[in-house]
Amino acid sequence: MANSTSPSARRRSTTGSKAATRSTRRRAQPRARRRSLDLVDKDGRDRIVAVAIRSFSEVGYEGTTTAGVAREAGVTQPLIHHHFGSKEGLWRAAMDELFSEVRAFTVPRAVSPTDRILGAAEQFVRFVAAHPEVTRVIAREGAAPSPRLTYLVDRYLRQPFREMANLVRTGQRAGLLAPHVRPDLALFFMLGAGSYLFDVTALAQESFGVDATSAQVREDFVVLVREVLRGGLFRKP
Repeated sequence: MANSTSPSARRRSTTGSKAATRSTRRRAQPRARRRSLDLVDKDGRDRIVAVAIRSFSEVGYEGTTTAGVAREAGVTQPLIHHHFGSKEGLWRAAMDELFSEVRAFTVPRAVSPTDRILGAAEQFVRFVAAHPEVTRVIAREGAAPSPRLTYLVDRYLRQPFREMANLVRTGQRAGLLAPHVRPDLALFFMLGAGSYLFDVTALAQESFGVDATSAQVREDFVVLVREVLRGGLFRKP
C-alpha cells in the first residue's frame, strides 16, 4: 500500500523534529553549563580551603589575608567573599574542614583503662602525624583567649579532652595509674609530647636527618610514646 503522507507533510514533520531536537539541545546546554560551573566552583572552593588551612596554621589568623589566600589558590578575591563572606567565615570553614576528623576516643571500652589510654595516645600520634596543622592551630589559638579559641574548644576539643582526663581518673581509682598525677596535666603532657616532632619536621631533618613525615618514623614514635607512658604514668604491678 502506498504511503499516503505527502512530500510537504513529510518535510514539515522532519522540520518539526529538527526544531524539537534543537530546542531540547538548547534546554540541555544551560544544565550542562551549570553542572560544569558547579564543578569549577567546588574545585575553587576546595583550593581556597586547603590554602587557608596551611596559612592559618603557619602564620596564624592575623598573618593570613584573603588576598594572599586567593592569590595562592589561583582564584579571585571576590570568590572568597562569595563562598565565605569574610575572613572570619573563611577561618571557620577551614577549621571545620581541618578538625572534621577529630573524634572522641574510639578505643573499645571492654579493655582496661591502661590499654584505652595507650590506644588513645597511639591514635593521637597517628592523627597529628597526618594532620600537623591541627596542633599548630591549637598552639596559636590556645596562647590567648579569643572567640576563635572558644569556637574550637566548644565544637571540637572539650569532649575528647574531658574523656581522656576522665579515663585517667578511672585508671587511678582502679589502682592502675599513679595516684599523684593530675589528669588534666597528664592530658596536656600527652598532647605536647605526642605532637611536637610533627610540628618541627624541618628541625628533626636538619639536626638528625630524621624524616618525621615517614611512616616508619611515625610508628617508631608510637612505640616511644607507649614506653614513656608505661614507665612513668602507670603503676608497676
